[in-house]
Amino acid sequence: MGNFLAKADLHLHSKASNLPGGWFSRLIGCPESFTEPMEIYKRLKERGMSFITITDHNTIEGVLEIAHLPEVFISCEYTVEFPEDKRKVHVLVYGLSEKDHQELARLRENIFDFVKYLKERRLAHSLAHPLYSVERSKLDKSFVEKLVLLFDNWEVINGTRGEGVRYVEEAIARAYDGWDKIYHLAEKHKIEPQRIRERISFTAGSDDHGGMDVGRTWTAVEGATSKEEFLKGLWEGKTQVGTEDLGEQRLLNMIGRVGYDFLKRKNYIPSEIKPLTDYIFMHSDNPTVGFLIRNFLGIRAERTDMLKEVMKALPSLALERLIKSPSPQTIGELCLSLVAHGFPAFLKYAQRREEEKIKELGKEFGITKTRPPKVAYITDTYHHINGVARSAKLIRQIAMEEDLPFTVLISSSSIREEEGLINLRPLVEIPTPFYEELKMGLPNFLDLVDLLEKEGFTQVHIATPGPLGLLGLLAGKILGLRITFAFHTDIPTYARTYTGDPDLEELLWKAFVFIGNMSHKFFVPSEYYKKVFVNKGLSYGKIGIFKRGVDTDLFSPDKREDGFWARRLGIKKHQRVILYVGRVSKEKGLDNFLYVAKCFPEDTFVIVGDGPYRKEIEAKRPKNVHLTGYMVGEELAKAYASSDVFLFPSETETYGQVVLEAMASGLPVIVSSKGASHEHVQEGVNGFIATRPEEYVEALSLLLSNENLRRSMAQEALYSARRLDLRKSYIDYMLAIAGLGRLVYEVD
Repeated sequence: MGNFLAKADLHLHSKASNLPGGWFSRLIGCPESFTEPMEIYKRLKERGMSFITITDHNTIEGVLEIAHLPEVFISCEYTVEFPEDKRKVHVLVYGLSEKDHQELARLRENIFDFVKYLKERRLAHSLAHPLYSVERSKLDKSFVEKLVLLFDNWEVINGTRGEGVRYVEEAIARAYDGWDKIYHLAEKHKIEPQRIRERISFTAGSDDHGGMDVGRTWTAVEGATSKEEFLKGLWEGKTQVGTEDLGEQRLLNMIGRVGYDFLKRKNYIPSEIKPLTDYIFMHSDNPTVGFLIRNFLGIRAERTDMLKEVMKALPSLALERLIKSPSPQTIGELCLSLVAHGFPAFLKYAQRREEEKIKELGKEFGITKTRPPKVAYITDTYHHINGVARSAKLIRQIAMEEDLPFTVLISSSSIREEEGLINLRPLVEIPTPFYEELKMGLPNFLDLVDLLEKEGFTQVHIATPGPLGLLGLLAGKILGLRITFAFHTDIPTYARTYTGDPDLEELLWKAFVFIGNMSHKFFVPSEYYKKVFVNKGLSYGKIGIFKRGVDTDLFSPDKREDGFWARRLGIKKHQRVILYVGRVSKEKGLDNFLYVAKCFPEDTFVIVGDGPYRKEIEAKRPKNVHLTGYMVGEELAKAYASSDVFLFPSETETYGQVVLEAMASGLPVIVSSKGASHEHVQEGVNGFIATRPEEYVEALSLLLSNENLRRSMAQEALYSARRLDLRKSYIDYMLAIAGLGRLVYEVD
């Protein structure tokens, strides 16, 4: 029988724990539990527990209802005080008699007398959740050291708490192994130690109040064939601990079940949904209801996970109803579904906050635990043609080639998952304001939170402030992850350009500053935007500058091809080609591009790109302006190299990657003095910087009328671009995101 493990859930509650557990439950008069002791007994037996007990708060009334059954021993969870400062702890006592209970209830106000009685009577016991603040008792190193002197058994797995708590509690217990350390603490605190063993042993229990998760966390004693042998093993510390997955769903089940039972007793549950809710909260095992849940709601989960899965599914179900039957009622249903959907995340946040406090306490004992970085690079744009999408693809490629800890997360209905790329199925895809052809996916929020947790990500990097990006930011805060953010696009200025509303622009600036101050690091692509954000109120120390390099193998003067434009544009001949590459949108300053084109009717002006402003441009363009649509790869490289001048009048660039690509292709550039594009340009050396339309005309006239000047500037532009190596700059950026190194291009 030596290999047989006798198991018992050593922390659980029944209807006898009948006092309210918090301010809200006190307000509405809801007790901690409604669960019948016999329901607990049956479920524990179904889940393989060898012995059965119930540990109600300061009472044994619940367990006495089943004490006649052979596997049951009487237990209780006592709230016990330190007499000197009234700080409290919970102590679980096992195998006691009714007389023992009466005496322990009397001794609860003095923990030293209480523990002394336990030792004298050889009653098995354990300190419940050692690092939990009972009734807001202050937890500090001195207090915990006193607990070390008193208790030989610590409950290190509690079903309502996270895995991170266990690590700290076990580490503290192990830090005081040995009588020499125990006696040293006794001398320090002037307390007589009550320990009977020099090494603390561990116990575990579900701490369940609703009856749904009993038996999913347990303590085991090897070879115990009777409850007397099991209790003897507890007393001697010959225990092992085990658990199924911990998580917020345990708290959700507990709160949900207690709340449901409260409403049910008040007759507040509509009869139409009662069969469904009874099944979810384990009052019923009706197979027909289970079949309907699986096949009509599409929820195929274990019973213990079903409540969370229902809450996950609620927004999708409510959205379907709203689309089919728009009405104030279905709008209200959607709003309520979102509140319910967020509740598990709130519970996870509460658990993580508690874990962080416990980890801080652990540091007082020299206990720290770090994980290697693993970054979720979250972007709303991946398959689109824009700089942010190109960055995401390049980061994924470099991560795979260099074995860097990055995974790209997207939400799209049109992309399959690949190595280094996780695609969360969108509930709906939303058109981007002012760019309706760019759709952004909105995934299930709880799916995102669960993914980040289960995959072990230590950090989220938000590349876009779209639906997925903002959900990623919120998920990162809930999970206590390191958060970094990249400002790729000047959305506030775009919004003002399209709406003419300065108040909206200011509101968006404030939103970005708020996000930046929530982040550990906020990356901007230029010195210009660093100054902007500092002036807007973002903490200077949070801002890092990421200057992307350029792919000089792809973009090179060697890609020049005679006749490229004549063939591409379908014209017999052309003069010099003045090129623009980028989105065809209002904020890009393309009206200035057309103004300049009208001043040089003999030369060819080409716009490479597409976007919402294309129809307006086509309607008013002069004959020497051509629009090609998007180009990528080798075709784009040939387009650059086969041109003569790059004219880029955008005033809202956060970086100006296309300016670097043009320079690497051997083109002199003319850019706006507004935005960040001009940071690549040395005035009169590798290009010109203009503010007014007339200045663009003047600069272009100089370049077209002086071939030596144009060639000289082209050569300088090439030298400037080649100093910024694309791969090196991205590797450096990725290391900075992960907190593994400083930015080569960071500007102080």
